[in-house]
Amino acid sequence: MHVQNWDDYRFVAVLARTGSLTETSRLLGVDRSTVQRRIKGLEARLGYSLFLKNGTQYKPLAEAQPILAAARTLESAMNPAASPTKGETLAGNLAVTTTDSIYMSGVSEMINAFQERHPALRIDLSVTTRRLQLDRMESDVAIRPSDAPPEHFVGRRICDLAFGVYSSRRYLELNAGRKRDEHAWLTVSDGMSASPPGRWMDAYIPPERRVLRADSFVAIGEACRLGRGVAMLPKAYAVRLPDLVPLDHLMDGPHATGLWLLTHPDMRNNPRVRAFLDFVGKRLSKEKKHFAG
Repeated sequence: MHVQNWDDYRFVAVLARTGSLTETSRLLGVDRSTVQRRIKGLEARLGYSLFLKNGTQYKPLAEAQPILAAARTLESAMNPAASPTKGETLAGNLAVTTTDSIYMSGVSEMINAFQERHPALRIDLSVTTRRLQLDRMESDVAIRPSDAPPEHFVGRRICDLAFGVYSSRRYLELNAGRKRDEHAWLTVSDGMSASPPGRWMDAYIPPERRVLRADSFVAIGEACRLGRGVAMLPKAYAVRLPDLVPLDHLMDGPHATGLWLLTHPDMRNNPRVRAFLDFVGKRLSKEKKHFAG
């Protein structure tokens, strides 16, 4: 790799940090077309791409890492005060994906606290039970439940995510003393059949006793709160629904999966991603007991 001058490094470094042509042009005091022209010119000279463009968002590829490392070294040598610090300002976009029940179990507060620390950073939040799409660069970071996440993602298992069985007080008053296969059950739809509740339902609950299916634990929890039946829910989410009471005697034993914090290998050194992983990882670790039940 041979780059002719510091400006080549600088344009790459700022675009990698912000992810946005508009923000990069603002920070460098040039117009968008200049940023685009400089990046394309450098890529042409190198013979390979440095960024993956997804809409208006630019994500640095692994090939950009040597340039980014060199940029940090040069910036530190030329201006030690400009070296990244714990409190450095982050800007641009950060795409985060999680599930609805995890988001509503305390992760929303963690993301809010992170954004309060970095107000110039925009969070693009995807709350979905779809399979992880980090390999397509749809999200930068995922906070997801999984028994075994795809091997090509990087990250760590924070703790157990425990499940329990619940009903509303009203439902329990009307159905006291019923056996497990005599209750009306609220369960996950086919797309979540591989989850712990899906596998448990297939093993223990007759299909005719399943009165409602949904692709969302928040939707299942709401139907449970309204007295429609009993449901297996993440404990960290169920405890936030005051109308629900635990019925763990209907289970055959403890059930849990892992709660993971993940990213794509090409994104793990991105300053925005690294800051988010560090911040939220510490918050999740402090709340292990909450998620593990």
